[in-house]
Amino acid sequence: MSGIAGIVRFDNQPIDRGRLKAILGHLRHLGPDGEGIHEYDNCAFVAARLSVIDPTLGIQPMHAPETDDHPPLTVVLNGEIYNHRDLRKRLERFGHVFQTDHSDTEVLLHGFRQWGTDLPKHLRGMFAFAIWNVRDEELFLCRDQTGRMPLYIHQRSEGEHIRRLIFGNVVATIIAAAPNEQMAFSRESTLTFLRFGITHHASLIDRIEEIGPAHWMKVHRDGRFETERYWRPPPPSKTGTKIGLIDGLESTLSEAVRSRLDADVPLGCWITGGVDSSTIAAIAHRELRQRDGEALRTFSVSIPALDFDDTGHALEVAEKLGTNHTELVAENSADVIADLEHLIKLSGEPIADHSILADYWAFEALRKHIKVALCGEGGDEMFGGYDRYRAMSLLGRHQWWLKRLPAPMLALYESQQSDPGSLKRLMDAAGEDDAASRYHQMIHLFAESEIRELGLDPQSESDASPAVLPDWPADVDPVHAAMRWDLTHTLPFDLLRRIDRASMGCAVEVRCPMLDTRVCELASHLPPNVLLPHNRPKGLLRQLAKQLLPKEIAQRPKHDVSIPMGTWFTEHLRQPLADRILDGHLGVHGIDRSAVEKLFDQHMRHETDHTHKLFALLSLSIWTDWFQS
Repeated sequence: MSGIAGIVRFDNQPIDRGRLKAILGHLRHLGPDGEGIHEYDNCAFVAARLSVIDPTLGIQPMHAPETDDHPPLTVVLNGEIYNHRDLRKRLERFGHVFQTDHSDTEVLLHGFRQWGTDLPKHLRGMFAFAIWNVRDEELFLCRDQTGRMPLYIHQRSEGEHIRRLIFGNVVATIIAAAPNEQMAFSRESTLTFLRFGITHHASLIDRIEEIGPAHWMKVHRDGRFETERYWRPPPPSKTGTKIGLIDGLESTLSEAVRSRLDADVPLGCWITGGVDSSTIAAIAHRELRQRDGEALRTFSVSIPALDFDDTGHALEVAEKLGTNHTELVAENSADVIADLEHLIKLSGEPIADHSILADYWAFEALRKHIKVALCGEGGDEMFGGYDRYRAMSLLGRHQWWLKRLPAPMLALYESQQSDPGSLKRLMDAAGEDDAASRYHQMIHLFAESEIRELGLDPQSESDASPAVLPDWPADVDPVHAAMRWDLTHTLPFDLLRRIDRASMGCAVEVRCPMLDTRVCELASHLPPNVLLPHNRPKGLLRQLAKQLLPKEIAQRPKHDVSIPMGTWFTEHLRQPLADRILDGHLGVHGIDRSAVEKLFDQHMRHETDHTHKLFALLSLSIWTDWFQS
């Protein structure tokens, strides 16, 4: 993992070199093991490196000198290329001569010389990289298939030609690179943030956006540019066979885990006792035993501030597998507001998911022992672990009568439930006519009516169809459509952003075998009745887990690590929350203070649980204060 950034001019103007040290200063927390700046007349690359593969020779930015057949190239890479050893052998057979021993970064240089813009099709890994063709003055930017690594750009254009482009793996770095720019809030992105808690491809600042997952972008000498999506998950099968499926899944997932065990620094697996991380740990432990006889190092993290402690379940898994296990205690979970402010400052964006704090505290504990952590993230999206997928299936069969339930009966049933909000979302979804609108009702943060109550008018903006999810795959089964939408939107712009921000704040590299391209292709191709047999969450994955783990672990129900943020808001965080959401910073976005006060008062009186909404507004206020200052 590295912090990367660059400034490229296509207007014959010089680079503002005073910005380069400021950029580097901002990136250092991402890569404490090495740093560098590579400058040309109209291009400058900056990198701060967390050394994981070939620490001695894998220095960045990395340069390939000119040869008789190829122009000189310079590259910066954030992430890892897991199949770099196989690619190196193939490229050597083509006649390429490498200078490093086993750097995955150098593979990109020679791979680009060999395959050009087809290079990404050969890569397996988590990556965001930039290559500068020195002779032809062309820039190539690329992001991995599932969007594990972010890559933001800010461009100044004239017509269809780019005149200056800044890139970086966090928004805050781009702001540091262009401090004199007239940057404005994006009204559309603010509405998207309120609807979903994420902003999808755009940021909250106009003209700062992400290159999409599985996309590359090439900018030519004259500022013309082209983009292409180089990978898509396969279309879902309408039929499925279970013959050999478990063996095929085990083989695919095992290869994904095996490739992620390559590291020249301490590596371990963070386990929670759930089926996802336990399955990854079982395979990794088996692979290490077969390779060199060593036991996998596993870790669990107890966070005293949380209501739930999963270290007992994790210890049970470790003992059953025979791993080298360590129980850790997170020590810095006392000042919630300060930690949230720190994460927002590092990333340059607000964060609506308060579980990022638990991740951050866990990585802080892990970084004292390892630099690379395997985890089970992605299992819910790949194998159908969320209750909302079951709800989409339920609505497909029972929507006709659910939407006719009388309100008094619904109110009586809600009062008896531990999570009445989930039932309300289900009933709201039942009232919608199409699958995209039903799913929107299940996952939204603020409903359209609530956004209007905040003083904003969504219909006055350019996004005239706010309830329809962008890029919804309408031509497939609703359950599969929901899973596909999460794969292409929720996963890269919510879950993976959260993991990246939490881990980069601690200089820990997190590897997610469940998100391997081939695992994605296998899972995406299977119909819902195979992934979720009898509508059971992660039914297929649990069948594999039963072959690797004790039955009680393989069948353990999903349990999210939950921060009692709602309770904290009514107790020791009550005043800090009020100070920040009522300080006027939300007003610059057009949010009405009286509406925010109403949400605050309802939550404090325990009338309605507004935890997620209040946390999003808290985060937005902190971010706005940071950005304006």
